[in-house]
Amino acid sequence: MKHFILSVLLCSLCCLTAGAITIPREHIFVFERNTNTNYVCYDINLQDGKLNQKEPLKAYWVLGGETRIEDLTFLDRKMAFGVKVINAGKDEATVCMAVYDKVYIRICKRNGKWVGIVKMNGHEIVLQKMFAQMKQPMNVRCEYVDVFGYDASTGEKRRERITPE
Repeated sequence: MKHFILSVLLCSLCCLTAGAITIPREHIFVFERNTNTNYVCYDINLQDGKLNQKEPLKAYWVLGGETRIEDLTFLDRKMAFGVKVINAGKDEATVCMAVYDKVYIRICKRNGKWVGIVKMNGHEIVLQKMFAQMKQPMNVRCEYVDVFGYDASTGEKRRERITPE
C-alpha cells in the first residue's frame, strides 16, 4: 500500500510539473490555424549577439494548450511552416514562408526591438500573427491567411488577407 501511495504521489507531481514550461513571449510573429490550438512561434535567432544569416528565425510548435514545445518536423520546415532566406546581412534579413513565397518578411530592428515587416496593399505592416483558415473536412487546403499587425508608420492596427490561387 505504501508503494501504491508513493507511486500516485510521484505521478501527480510529474503531471503537475509537465505543464510548467516556459514559452518565450517575445516572438517576431506566430502562425495559427483553425484546425486546433497548436501554433508555430517564430523567434529571432541570434549568434554571438548578431543575426544568424543562415537561419534568422527559429520556428517551433507550441502544443497541447501550451504544455509542450517541439521543433518543426522536416516536412513542416520544407513544405509549410519553415522559412526560406532570400537575403541576409548582419542587421537584417528577408525571408518568406516555405509554403507561400509571394510575401516577403523583412527581419530588422525597429526602435531597438527585432520585428518582421511585410509590405501589403501599399502598407508596411509590423507582423504579429498569421492565421490560416483551412478548408474542411480534410484541412489540407488553405482557404485564406489573415495577416495581423500594425502599420509601421502610423501604428494603426492592420489586417490583410492572402487568398492563395
